[in-house]
Amino acid sequence: MNLLNILLKKAKSITREKLYNIMVKRKMTEAQREAAAKNLAKARAAKKPPKLANVHHTVKALPDDDTLSYENVKNWIKTQEGIVKSARLTERSRSGDISQKDKDKAMRTRIGAQAYIRSIKNYISTGDWSTMYYGEFEDQLMGWKVVAPAGRDINSN
Repeated sequence: MNLLNILLKKAKSITREKLYNIMVKRKMTEAQREAAAKNLAKARAAKKPPKLANVHHTVKALPDDDTLSYENVKNWIKTQEGIVKSARLTERSRSGDISQKDKDKAMRTRIGAQAYIRSIKNYISTGDWSTMYYGEFEDQLMGWKVVAPAGRDINSN
């Protein structure tokens, strides 16, 4: 027998063990289901609102209808993550239908969206918006505020 046949026989004789047990779905009666639903509702009602320790106090203080409120920027992050996902799929596609030019464009879109997500997260933690554009699709120009005029010493007369 040659070496290949010996290895094949050994491979056939090896048995695989189960790596994990699959849980069987519990069968519940209608009464048990209703009781579980009541318990869940009670637990949800007793749950305290999140503290949002990683959110800057100025961002927390904004009302929900404000453009840069915490709720709005969270939705912007979700939108941008969807853009990243679709661009990554296009970029990594092995289909011949998509040209290299389109793949490169998808890569640039993905990188831009990832940078915008980082910028939004930085805003949430610091309270300072650091980019020129804002909005769900980063399409609105941010207005700037002059804190100290340049070229003039504020301490002199």
